[in-house]
Amino acid sequence: MPFFNHPTLECWLLPKSKFMPSQYKLTSSSEIPSCARPERSRRATRLSRARGIVASWIVCLIGLGLGAESATGQDGTQQADAQVAYIDAVDLLPESTAGIVRVPNLPTFCDAWKKTQFGKLVDDEAMQPFIEAQRKRAENLLDAVESPIGLRPNDLYDIASGEVAFAWLPFDQDKRRPYAACVIADVRGKDQEVAAAVEKIDRDLKAGDAVRKDVQYGGEVIRVYTTKPKPGQLKVDQVALSWNKTRIIAADRDTVVQNVLDVVAGKSTVKPLSQLPDYQKVLEQSQAAIEKTDDKTGVVCWEWFARPFAMGRILREVFEYDRGNQLDVLALLERQGFEVVEAIGGVGVVAGDQFDILHRGLILAPGEFTKAAQMLQMFNTPYEESPGWIPATVGSFTRLNWKMEEAFWASEPMINDAVDDEIFREMIEGIKNDPEGPQIDIAKNFLPHLDDELIFLTDNTEPAGPDSDRMLVAMRLTDAASVKNVIRKAMEVEPDATKLDVAELDVWQVQRDSSDEDLDVDLELAEFGLGEDFDDEDAAPLLNHWAIGVAEPKAADGSAYLLFSSHSDFLVDVAQRIAAGKADGMWKQADVEEVSQEKKKLGVNEIALDRITRTRIAFRSRWELLRTNQLQEGDSMLAKLLQRMDEAADADGNKGEPIDWSTLPPLAKIEKYLRNGGSFWEKTADGWTLTGFVLK
Repeated sequence: MPFFNHPTLECWLLPKSKFMPSQYKLTSSSEIPSCARPERSRRATRLSRARGIVASWIVCLIGLGLGAESATGQDGTQQADAQVAYIDAVDLLPESTAGIVRVPNLPTFCDAWKKTQFGKLVDDEAMQPFIEAQRKRAENLLDAVESPIGLRPNDLYDIASGEVAFAWLPFDQDKRRPYAACVIADVRGKDQEVAAAVEKIDRDLKAGDAVRKDVQYGGEVIRVYTTKPKPGQLKVDQVALSWNKTRIIAADRDTVVQNVLDVVAGKSTVKPLSQLPDYQKVLEQSQAAIEKTDDKTGVVCWEWFARPFAMGRILREVFEYDRGNQLDVLALLERQGFEVVEAIGGVGVVAGDQFDILHRGLILAPGEFTKAAQMLQMFNTPYEESPGWIPATVGSFTRLNWKMEEAFWASEPMINDAVDDEIFREMIEGIKNDPEGPQIDIAKNFLPHLDDELIFLTDNTEPAGPDSDRMLVAMRLTDAASVKNVIRKAMEVEPDATKLDVAELDVWQVQRDSSDEDLDVDLELAEFGLGEDFDDEDAAPLLNHWAIGVAEPKAADGSAYLLFSSHSDFLVDVAQRIAAGKADGMWKQADVEEVSQEKKKLGVNEIALDRITRTRIAFRSRWELLRTNQLQEGDSMLAKLLQRMDEAADADGNKGEPIDWSTLPPLAKIEKYLRNGGSFWEKTADGWTLTGFVLK
């Protein structure tokens, strides 16, 4: 019998979300995954702490247990009327909530996740040497962050009988720490486990010199711990806990717990998140899309909602990013009209017969796009096969319908705003009139000849090596001759450019010395306040070599493309396929056709963005490079970013032990679990609908 329709379903233990479709039922789990008690670590760097914060929540959501160690303690469970109807977290949290991830039933999620290919991968015998080797390291990483609300993932595995919600709330008036984190969990039927968990938390916090004070609040008791900052930990002043037979509430502010208790007691006049129109629209539309799916066998495992700017400000604080004198990017985007994006969210389904994972969501942007936000000019076209010239070997394909010329000019006010100077037009005129420059009239000879289709491809070569990963961007053109002339003029004044000797093709390769700073993207990012760790002027550029050229089809009915690639051989191969009018590419492969057919079953009609990921191909070289500890030695963007992260950790003097990837099995032993996936966006009057999936 399918687990989603188990006869022992006990509805009182399984609260049903307002937005959960009727055909997706929840059941109690026969086994709750759990995590071993972490060992305390003080060596985590700021980057490790940031990664750990994210990892803590992800671990809760994906149910990757590391084997729980049961805690013991005196029964501290407070008494409450368990017969009172359960109130969902979205009815307890205020409408000002910046972001929430809600798991309708954690035991069900964990049970369903085990049935996915990813869950089976983790359990595969071939993976056990690596998992065991990294067990202690993962535990230390999670413990190093000292969960800001007291509850760790393994605690939640042990005590949750139903809903678990993670929420972030803004406190803009508190300049020192303008946010709070909160967890609300359904613990009905888990009295002993809750008692053990809270006593373990009590011991751990007191061992860290926290001072506990029990505060009577209404008919409940709140344990408030005043903590002291420690090396490698978040600077949290408080941890507040309150629990009874129905739920546990944990937060890093006692006022958050008080406010939730006020709602439970019927004493609050604050509107709940569930009544926020944006929340309702995002979740209702996402749920409606889920209900249209033919496959009714999956389990609704998560719902999420976020206000992008409010959540962005919180994440900036969580990651302890100090802007200093750098640009406030969030404020810049708000000034430039991007606040039109009001909310984003969705619903996730796991372990269906058709999909391992299915997500339907919505980017809510119902207003007028003004100022630089006009850059978001993605629009719909009928869904169709990808061009036949795309090689059959690619690992991922992304197609975007984007008004590129309009987006370019829309960026003018944002660039001027960012540097507080009217430089945009001056730069355009400089490119046109500088006697030592290319003397290109971008407005007349380049931008008008860009069509509105952008394609992004990735692949990799075998045998795996540091330079295996390749990427290519293709922009469809309306006038290839004009753009070809523009590229020629630009490359002729580029000192590091060389024209390749390729028959019937104009292809240029740029090879920079590793010390060259001209292409150091990180310096540009640092100027915009996007990377304080990546602003080293001596750092190597993210791309040391790249190629550019125009590909024209010989057939009159074909389309020409401007191509940019990290590897000249990849660009030449694609350009020659375009010229020859090849039609035997990626779309003719059986695995790609399978993904396309599933998109059609999901109702794809018109798309603004379309993506296919062939997981085994996309990750084969990286997997092998990981196994041989070579991934960071390459010249790919990923390798460069990993190098920078290690350099930043070294600079802090706190770099931990590197991961030993050599215990990973060969890809051939686990590739059966790597299923392909796809996604597509559709422009609507409210913004964009989002669909993403991984096949069964």
